[in-house]
Amino acid sequence: MQGAFLAHALATVEALTFRQAVWLFCPAFMLHVIEEWPRLTGWAKRHASNQFTQRDYNSIHVAGIIGSILAALIVFWFPNRTVSFLFFAFVFTPSVFFNTLFHVGASILTRTYCPGVITAVTIYLPLFALVSELAYKEGLLSVGSVIATLLVGGVFHTWEVGHNVFKAW
Repeated sequence: MQGAFLAHALATVEALTFRQAVWLFCPAFMLHVIEEWPRLTGWAKRHASNQFTQRDYNSIHVAGIIGSILAALIVFWFPNRTVSFLFFAFVFTPSVFFNTLFHVGASILTRTYCPGVITAVTIYLPLFALVSELAYKEGLLSVGSVIATLLVGGVFHTWEVGHNVFKAW
């Protein structure tokens, strides 16, 4: 029975289009927030900045949930190269790919569990691979635009975490 369920689940995922797959970002983001919410503020106060508050966390992540829904709507309605590039560069790549690197790196550097690392590795990385592959297959991202979204997304995520979590600027 499990084998049949897994085969059906895999077939369902393989049948997704890019426009459909972007909707997985919203529940993935919410699951990540559920993992982070009760503990990330305390972790950040110990390892990043004692100025980071639960209010900061709540504001950032409520905006993120709303943003994930709006981004999915825009990409769904306007699935073209420009919209896809902007989605990957400023929303998806920073939120999913670089957030995973942040959580894994933070866990390694502090030798502690950084809340969010489990969903980042088990949900975000496969989701990033799936959505990126579909965008590439459907001609919405080229190799050059993938490289550009990684560069822009990395800079954007670094700025965002530096400002919001580390309170560096």
